[in-house]
Amino acid sequence: TDCTAKRNIAKLLANSVVYRYLCSEDLLEDVLGGKDALKAFRESDEKGYLEVETEGLKQLTSMGSLVLCCGDGAVMNSTNLGLLRHGVSIWIDAPLELAVNDMLKSMGTQASSDPDSFSQAMGMLHQRYDELKERYGVSDITITMQNVASQLGYSSIDSVTLEDMVLEIVRQIERLVRTKSMMEAAGRPF
Repeated sequence: TDCTAKRNIAKLLANSVVYRYLCSEDLLEDVLGGKDALKAFRESDEKGYLEVETEGLKQLTSMGSLVLCCGDGAVMNSTNLGLLRHGVSIWIDAPLELAVNDMLKSMGTQASSDPDSFSQAMGMLHQRYDELKERYGVSDITITMQNVASQLGYSSIDSVTLEDMVLEIVRQIERLVRTKSMMEAAGRPF
C-alpha cells in the first residue's frame, strides 16, 4: 500500500543513517512521463509494467547506501523479492484507513465528505492487502504503527510520529544485525 507516510518515513530514515533516498515509483513516473502515464501503462500492460519495475529494481538494488521506497510491484514476483534480499527489507504495515485517506486526498476527495468513495476505496485496498500480505510478510522487518504506539504507551496511533517510526526501524535493524552476527559466529547460516 503506497502512502505519503511510507515515503516520508523512508526519507527520514535515509537522512538518519546518511543514505540516499530513492522511490522506485517516482523513478518510473519520471521515465514514463508522469503519474498519469505510469497509471495508464500499468492498467494497459501490467505484465510489461512489472518487467520494467524488475529492471529498475535490478539497477537500484546494486547500489549501496540507499533507502529504496517500493510499491506493490516489488513483491509481485520471486525475482523482485530476491532482488530486495540484497539489503534489509522493511514492511511498514500501516493501517488501511491511513492509506485510503491518503489515496482520496491525492485524488482531491475527503473521506468525510464522500463516505461512498471511502467505502469503495477501503474495499479495494483491503482486497489488495489480502492478496499481498504474505508476500510483504517475507520482509526482514515488519513495523506497525499499532505496535509502535503500544511500545511508547500512546493511547492512539495518531500520536505516533514519523520519528517514532524511524527510531523503531533503526532499533529493529540493529537487532537484525546483532542476530545475524551471532548466527554467523555460531557457524549457522542466517
